Amino acid sequence: MEKVYFSKTVEKLIEVCDFKRLGLDVAIKTHFGEKGCTTYSSPKLVKLIYDKVIEMKKSAVLVECNVLYRGSRTNSKDHIETAIHHGFDFAPIDILDGQKGNEFISVPIDFGVLKEARLGKGISKYDSMIVISHFKGHEMVGYGGALKNIGMGLGSRSGKLAMHSSVEPIVNSSKCIGCGICVKNCDFNAISLFENQAKIDPKKCKGCAMCIAVCPKKAVTVPWRGSTSKELAKKIVEYAGAVIKKIGSERIIYLNILEDITPLCDCVGISQKKLIPDIGFLLGYDPIAIDKASLDLANQHAEFNIVSKQDKSMQVDYGNKIGLGSLKYELIEL
Repeated sequence: MEKVYFSKTVEKLIEVCDFKRLGLDVAIKTHFGEKGCTTYSSPKLVKLIYDKVIEMKKSAVLVECNVLYRGSRTNSKDHIETAIHHGFDFAPIDILDGQKGNEFISVPIDFGVLKEARLGKGISKYDSMIVISHFKGHEMVGYGGALKNIGMGLGSRSGKLAMHSSVEPIVNSSKCIGCGICVKNCDFNAISLFENQAKIDPKKCKGCAMCIAVCPKKAVTVPWRGSTSKELAKKIVEYAGAVIKKIGSERIIYLNILEDITPLCDCVGISQKKLIPDIGFLLGYDPIAIDKASLDLANQHAEFNIVSKQDKSMQVDYGNKIGLGSLKYELIEL
């Protein structure tokens, strides 16, 4: 039975945390929040963790990958500017999949829906990781916690597209102005202009999603319903498994923040009202156990229980099935 530590203050969790699990080059994975979001992980809290790692004479860097959609975190320059604007100016920041989100390494997946995970290439620089996750609801997979933070979060742009859909991006003809920017930026010659409209050749498209990132009119989009919610949840968990495989399960620490719990992800660029009273913080070394404990605590509140029509247990059940962790845990209150 896995131990999950619970406290109303993060300082108590820092006192009991086994920082000896960490190597010399520590990646701190958090979420900087989309521009307009106000409920992302607290930079003050993240700084407490960062300062502790530095105090131990280790190197620490805040890490992320670029997002799939057009927004304030589509390329690494804008992403870092957003992070600094949101208060993450106290530590180095490394956007692992490069300026355009197209730098990745392939990690084989030996089970399930996918055959490989395309993780941000920069992950290879780190020998250990601290995963700081703002726990909240999610419209497609029920909730976002540790599994989604590393699974979706550390996938490169093409990896994120592979998780969200099994088909190529689509062009909204009512928005496309035929500027040709997507054509010039496609490394696979999969896009051409026909009658002043961009057309994607599905036989050539590699799913890199660069066209989504560069389109100035947001005419190229993700076919979000290309995967069912259950398929998306499985893919996220498989990517999380690939991250764990790359870093090593014994060298990862998880911290879930159960404050400002909102109905939607922090990728939504709006200020959301929290659904339920703040609960506290959880610390653990098993991603399934800490997410299951977070769900159990949040589900005690009816408002969270009904936040999404999707089955909130999809991620933890599948993660347990493929051996990423245990659904059984002992909650130790500090």
